[in-house]
Amino acid sequence: MKGKEVEPSLWLERLRETEFWKTNKKVTILLYAIFGVAFYLLLIGNVLPMQYELKEGSISPNTITAPATIIDEVATEKAKERAKQGVSPVFTKDDKVTNDQIDQIERFFSEAKSTLSEKSLNETEKKNRIKEVMGGKEEKLSEEFFGKLVRTPVDDLTEIRVGTREIVAEIMGDGVKETELAEKTRAVDQKFSTLSPNSRYLVQRLAKFYIIPNEFSDAPKTKALQEAAMNNADLVKIEQGQNIVTKGQKITADQYEKLMKFKLLRSTNLWGSYIGLALLLIVVLIFFYLYIQRFHPSVAHDNFKIIMFFLVLTICMTGMKVIAIGQNLDEWSTLGYLSPVALGGMLVTLLLNVELGFLCIVYLSIVTSMFFSGEGHQLFDFRFGLVALMGGVVSAFALSGVKRRSSVLYAGIYGSIASVVTIMALFFIFPAEGWSTIWRSLSLGLAGGIFCSILTIGFLPGFESLFGILSPLRLLELSNPNHPLLKKLLYDAPGTYHHSVIVGNLAEAGAEAIGANGLLARVGAYYHDLGKTKRPQFFIENQIGKENPHDKISPNLSKTIIISHTRDGIEMLKKYRIPEPIQDIAAQHHGTTLIKYFYFRALEATDGMNVLEEDYRYPGPKPQFKEAAIVGIADCVEAAVRSVAKPTPSRIEGVIKKIIQQRLEDGQFDECDLTIKELDLIAQAMCATLQGIFHNRIEYPESPTLTGKGARQH
Repeated sequence: MKGKEVEPSLWLERLRETEFWKTNKKVTILLYAIFGVAFYLLLIGNVLPMQYELKEGSISPNTITAPATIIDEVATEKAKERAKQGVSPVFTKDDKVTNDQIDQIERFFSEAKSTLSEKSLNETEKKNRIKEVMGGKEEKLSEEFFGKLVRTPVDDLTEIRVGTREIVAEIMGDGVKETELAEKTRAVDQKFSTLSPNSRYLVQRLAKFYIIPNEFSDAPKTKALQEAAMNNADLVKIEQGQNIVTKGQKITADQYEKLMKFKLLRSTNLWGSYIGLALLLIVVLIFFYLYIQRFHPSVAHDNFKIIMFFLVLTICMTGMKVIAIGQNLDEWSTLGYLSPVALGGMLVTLLLNVELGFLCIVYLSIVTSMFFSGEGHQLFDFRFGLVALMGGVVSAFALSGVKRRSSVLYAGIYGSIASVVTIMALFFIFPAEGWSTIWRSLSLGLAGGIFCSILTIGFLPGFESLFGILSPLRLLELSNPNHPLLKKLLYDAPGTYHHSVIVGNLAEAGAEAIGANGLLARVGAYYHDLGKTKRPQFFIENQIGKENPHDKISPNLSKTIIISHTRDGIEMLKKYRIPEPIQDIAAQHHGTTLIKYFYFRALEATDGMNVLEEDYRYPGPKPQFKEAAIVGIADCVEAAVRSVAKPTPSRIEGVIKKIIQQRLEDGQFDECDLTIKELDLIAQAMCATLQGIFHNRIEYPESPTLTGKGARQH
């Protein structure tokens, strides 16, 4: 029956022990791809906008609002065109034209004076000569003008010339546009009212003749101003949440175009959204891979831990998907505050480490902002993501260094308080619609953390069992004296049990002194000699008042029995499905150290003939991690110190340092990353812990000569 009870999990344990599945890089990449697809499928429904089956001219059964703020290009172009039309043409006055006209007036009067001064010419000849000066434009002046001009006294010409020049210079000096020419020439009639009628007549006719446009349109400047006006024209926007179509309204061409632009019609494709989400997830997965590879190599090289990490994320995202279903109900619009982000953070913190817990929280907070983005008006709603981030970080931080299972519940409560405070802060910054919304949001925020802590307590044993993870809470359970294996150790090998408890205290102190996992070291020490329960009488701590059976058997057989206790212990630990780190401590705490007592007895019995030191060493492996090495040191130190007669702090310190030095020289720390400084700290911590907890015990001999028969066997 016992075999059948273990059978269902054997396949998973064997799979975990298979190097290919555990460390193969191709499997790792495949896992990232599988979970990437899972994340994609969970998110795609919340990224894509809701689409409608509508046509131009049909009646809309729903009120459709803009899911985002965009530029209305058609309306914006019309606004730019209006701004362009509002720009008046730019005109530039050409003073050269004015000067040319003044020069022509001077030449005209010079010729007129010369002509009128000749007595030999009759009036007709004078008219003809003056007309020649006009350059073919004389038809603009009447015969009456020329008649009066040739009959004008020469002395009056100066007054007429000055008057004409002044009027032309004044009017053209102000600038004359083509469209203003008629108006400007009419203004001549208001000038020089003090002149004689004849002179005034001639001045008016000549001034009108010589006034021409001298202010012309500047096309480049006009175009530049038009472009500036178009660029400065206000953009016409379709605001997020603005109604595009109201329920029961007939869809116009303009509205249909807007629906097309927002991809709200089923006839429009959404490949951009599909590709965008895929690219986003690829970036996230690459970041996950690089971060875990760089900062958490123990997780990166264990595909089962990667599966567990992504499985936690998938469970949380699935929970968000379920919760998001009810968000569209008006009375539950703030349901996003119930997002189970803290669940992911607490599970990853307990199962792996707090750093990956924070990574999980950050990712899930972003996802929360996407799941609860509010009727598709925006891709992210930072309110829900921020509340989830604050609650999740506080919950995960509260579980760092957890010592009790009740700590999970307290962590959830702390997370709830952080969520409530954050929600209140948001409502102060962005006032809510009413008190009912505020109280509902605060209630959901309070319930979220507590709910996540309850789910964490429920999920944790399943993950621990399924993936063989040794969480702090699992370690606390294993340290319970009522555990069947510890009770077996107490009843069958009480001396070993007492020894293991003291070794646990020493190991915990040494581990914590260098920042290692003290709880793992202590619990590992409790189980490290479990194999001694198979033959407890062969180990001296269990021989109180009894005869030593090793005195009656050969050193080689004794050695075989002593070595077998590690193998027997591992078999028992596997049978009871004790997590691998505890098994590793049991297998590695002796490393490949020499069983000196029986090696020296073998040398003494055979005079050193045919006795190989390798035959009297533990098979290993050497400690692969700090906690296993520390338990090995504590195991040896506890036995050695008990054998010291008249122990003093200095003698205890000397024994500890001697043991560490011997193991260091024997290469027992070659495969773990303990430094010399850390070994010194371990020695100091164990020395301090040993004060007052040891009993007198036989002293280890300094030489291979065996005078006592009760030497401790490992």
